[in-house]
Amino acid sequence: MLKYLSENKNNFNIGEFLSELIDASKYLGVLEAKITGYKFNSVLMPMLHSREAIASMDIEGTQTTITDVLEDELNTEPSGLKKFIEYRNHVTTLKRGEEYLKVDQFSNEFIQKMHFWMLTDVFDSRKQVVIGRYKQKNNFIANSLKKIVFEPPAFTETKKYMDDLVHYMNHDTDGTHPLIKSAIIHSQFESIHPFDDGNGRVGRALVSLYMYKAKLIASPYFYLSEAINQDKLIYYRKLDSSRKGDLSEWIAFFLRKIIVQAKKHIEYIDALNELYEKTKMSVSKCVNSPKFDGIMGILFKQPVLTSRYLAEHLNISSIQANRYLDTLERNQILYGNDRKRNRLYYFMELLELMRR
Repeated sequence: MLKYLSENKNNFNIGEFLSELIDASKYLGVLEAKITGYKFNSVLMPMLHSREAIASMDIEGTQTTITDVLEDELNTEPSGLKKFIEYRNHVTTLKRGEEYLKVDQFSNEFIQKMHFWMLTDVFDSRKQVVIGRYKQKNNFIANSLKKIVFEPPAFTETKKYMDDLVHYMNHDTDGTHPLIKSAIIHSQFESIHPFDDGNGRVGRALVSLYMYKAKLIASPYFYLSEAINQDKLIYYRKLDSSRKGDLSEWIAFFLRKIIVQAKKHIEYIDALNELYEKTKMSVSKCVNSPKFDGIMGILFKQPVLTSRYLAEHLNISSIQANRYLDTLERNQILYGNDRKRNRLYYFMELLELMRR
């Protein structure tokens, strides 16, 4: 039977993961400094949100690419395909969650809202999944072979367990480092499995939102889905072991994933800066215009674009937009597809960087 956090929250030996805790704190600090010093946070944050949404969807078996998502965002009417709905819901959940937590604490109502935001219009009606409310029947956790590996608390006990978890999230006076708490919160949430479906998606988003609320990060941009994706089997095994008492092994694994992802984000921001300076030099050689800064901003915000998009966002004619695009294509900064109408142009170097 799953223990309440009030009984089990200190069941770890910090000596078993102290070096991981020190390194995770260090690299998160370096990352925060990088983000603070980055010139284009209005571009960077959407990119990080996109990477997380796509990685989280992949864990759940929904595959898409950053190029697919950016192409869809150019459409006047958003696509009704399930993968794009899932993507938009994920990004929306994180944005709304950030706004909510600026002024409020965690609550059962908020976590149920997260579930509603994340899963609206995602499930087939035949699946009969209730969204935005805790489960009304018992569920279980199975492995890839459909074998049951854990039975969460009964649905009649969900509220008691979630009350206990919410209290732990909102009380930061117990002296436990917030990174350790992040690991424990994630393990407990996934073990309670409070919803019929969608627990993984909500649980991973909750990590970032808790780190934001605990002031570990300035915005909920830091996600573990990418790092978890590399070791999904180990992730599930470590989660399972955390339900059997000692939390040390799970916390150590969680902190190692924090380190992996922080390093990756640091490298990503450095590569973005390098690409920006390189592209700025290339564009300056072929575009001499008062719209130069606007063009640079659009290239890094929307690396898949059309002449209509460029015209609207630069407030220029479609003729002038096509001239700019032709120039950028001739100089191999952009690459156009084979369409005659509504031609798409791709900033391939940035797209390749975003796919790393």
